[in-house]
Amino acid sequence: MPISHYGFRALPFEQQLAVIWQEGTFLATRWEEEDAINLYHMGTFFAEVYYDPDTNELLRTGAFTSTRCLENYTCYIQLDDLAI
Repeated sequence: MPISHYGFRALPFEQQLAVIWQEGTFLATRWEEEDAINLYHMGTFFAEVYYDPDTNELLRTGAFTSTRCLENYTCYIQLDDLAI
């Protein structure tokens, strides 16, 4: 059974990462200043992993259920790259 949004948020950082790697489906990457933010679909919610490429460090995670938060990723999607 997939983890719930609230169950995920209650986990420590290291366990959140393990759940993302095990259950998540990578969707997109966006940039915020110098950090990369990777978006994963977790079944009933979305998770983000913040990564600092300069230090090669995973900084934090975020989770949300609102599709409105996906708007942050729209400028990084190239529809002409899709094979139809």
